[in-house]
Amino acid sequence: MAGALDGVRVLDFTVFQQGPQATMVMADMGADIIKVEPPMFGDFGRLLAMWGPDRLSGYFLAHNRGKRSITVQLKTDEGREIVRRIIPRVDVMVHNFRPGVMERLGLGYDDVRPLNERIIYAHASGWGPAGPKANHPAFDIAAQARSGLMSMTGEADGGPLPAGVAAADYVGAMNLAVSIIAALYARETTGVAQKIETSLFGSAIALQAWELQYYMLSGTMRRAGRGHPYLPTIWRTFKTKDGWAVIGGVGDDRWPALCAAVEMPELEHDERFNNALVRLHNLYELYALLDDKFTGKTTAEWIAALEAHDMICAPCAGYADLVHDQQALENGYLLTVDHPTNGPTQIVGFPWKFSETPARAAPAAPELGQHTEEILLSLGYTWDEIGALRDTGAV
Repeated sequence: MAGALDGVRVLDFTVFQQGPQATMVMADMGADIIKVEPPMFGDFGRLLAMWGPDRLSGYFLAHNRGKRSITVQLKTDEGREIVRRIIPRVDVMVHNFRPGVMERLGLGYDDVRPLNERIIYAHASGWGPAGPKANHPAFDIAAQARSGLMSMTGEADGGPLPAGVAAADYVGAMNLAVSIIAALYARETTGVAQKIETSLFGSAIALQAWELQYYMLSGTMRRAGRGHPYLPTIWRTFKTKDGWAVIGGVGDDRWPALCAAVEMPELEHDERFNNALVRLHNLYELYALLDDKFTGKTTAEWIAALEAHDMICAPCAGYADLVHDQQALENGYLLTVDHPTNGPTQIVGFPWKFSETPARAAPAAPELGQHTEEILLSLGYTWDEIGALRDTGAV
């Protein structure tokens, strides 16, 4: 059965995470992704988070499975000619180089559009196409810092902390993928092709939409600590006898159930806590009582008690727990595939389901240049011409 993006062809120049993860989402949905990499080393993401005797990169596998790889040296005339031959055959061209790089190579939007009037040309930058930082490089941690995200993370008396994962990269990738898919839809309904601009910085700002909007209205902010700074309810991590658990969203409707679940019925009608408004004003006093209580049982015992009273709760799982989590496994959020060199390999799946056009996770990322000859032959190059291209270092 075809995927949702079956028949869509993408020429992908992206590196590291923001761009590659976006195009991998499209590959999972059925798009044909032609990943263009420089000869010799390719995307430097291949060298990150390597493990095992075959030096398999978890980083590269997570962002590039299901693609086809062609090596092209864009600094050569012959390499740029290969790209120009591919452009008329694709729907999308995407890169995440600094502004001006592709233009200097003669592969900017104005150069590409005459070769393919239907092209969707997507550029994911660090800081956005305008402003004093436009031509500067960026990584996830820089976007987290300048966007204010790090200022919200951690305890009130601590320093700014980055998220423990590449949050700006991921949300940047999703914004890039969504914008490309939307542009493809618009092209099919209006016939208009276009250029798209997204950025790490803009995505990290958008990630904080309501928290930042509250600051814009109120002029006040406070750090998240063990919960969320602006939610007027119990929303917090609690240390248990053997780990941590969270509770979220306890309004007046759930308050009696919480008191029963934590075996503190005296709190239900305590004048400090007996309605949402007074609980808000005395929240940290309540937290102190709950903190003492939660250390008396294990995480599993607390989750069982809380779930029995239909509370919104969860254990604070580590990765060692998550990879065996039945909820994640049964929904396909984690999958096991047969990797061609690593054998049965667990991978991150996808958080969406299609009833008629299912997504499929490829088992492997391509070896560097694995599909070079295949793609060149499809463009009309002969074996002798391919040999000459290799001799000149163009591929």
